[in-house]
Amino acid sequence: MEDLPLGIVSKTVDGSYELRFERDLPHAPHQVWKVISSQEGLARWLSEAAIELRPGGSFRLWGQCSVEGQVVEVKPHCLLSWTWPHPDHPLSEVRISLTEPSDGRSHITLVQTGLPQQHLLDVATGWHTHLDALPGAVVGRATQFDIKRAAMHYRTYAKALSDYVRFPPISELPKVR
Repeated sequence: MEDLPLGIVSKTVDGSYELRFERDLPHAPHQVWKVISSQEGLARWLSEAAIELRPGGSFRLWGQCSVEGQVVEVKPHCLLSWTWPHPDHPLSEVRISLTEPSDGRSHITLVQTGLPQQHLLDVATGWHTHLDALPGAVVGRATQFDIKRAAMHYRTYAKALSDYVRFPPISELPKVR
């Protein structure tokens, strides 16, 4: 698997953070749409899912990811957004948009908003690892979460996000026996 660009972190006016990922895929938007908007498709790259594909419909993930959110917006083959409530970020939202830049390919943009500083590293690592599996999902391949790949991404993001995420000094870390 090639190394894909890191997500981009932005601080918003309310003091929370936004993560943005962009990927180009060699598949038409209608093909990518199927794996981001259906239970079967989501299960191939993200997590087991139940989705009511309409504004106000439920959006549930369990297994690798766990969330009970609500669909915010649906524009078939172009846009899907849903809430990702968590006790530390109850107003978080995920937005996936698709465009077709040329010759049947897709450009996908995934943005998660409303994130607190302490979740940036884990969320960036998770989305990057899941997005690595998206091209395979489009062609019907189910990919389990790759913990070794996630660990590699975690180290990369830890270095890249060191201005945003503060780690305690080694002397303050708990002792491992």
